[in-house]
Amino acid sequence: MAQLQITYLLRPGTQERWRRLCQELAGSRLDKLEACCRQAGITQMQVRLVQVLHGELMLITLHIQEPQQALQELATSKRPSDRWLREQLQALLGWSAERSEGEVSSQSEGEASSVCDTSSS
Repeated sequence: MAQLQITYLLRPGTQERWRRLCQELAGSRLDKLEACCRQAGITQMQVRLVQVLHGELMLITLHIQEPQQALQELATSKRPSDRWLREQLQALLGWSAERSEGEVSSQSEGEASSVCDTSSS
């Protein structure tokens, strides 16, 4: 089992939109998120925001069976709920569809307060 950590400095003015997305994913869209994670081989996902000097840093930790396969699945899935999530993330990240594939940076785990924790079995 691999652990993938993704970090991203949130664009100014998007913090509240990120929080609302996390709430929606942990609430009304939880079943679809868990199905997406299962399909991609993600067994656990944690999303945290850390306050830094010039904004907030998002830390995403994924426990994955096959990292490359999981990222490919997430980037190319045609399921409506997966496409909806990808569109939400692209809009918040300021990425175009072409740019979103393969742009992941890893960083060691840090202290953070939990915004939304989602575990899938």
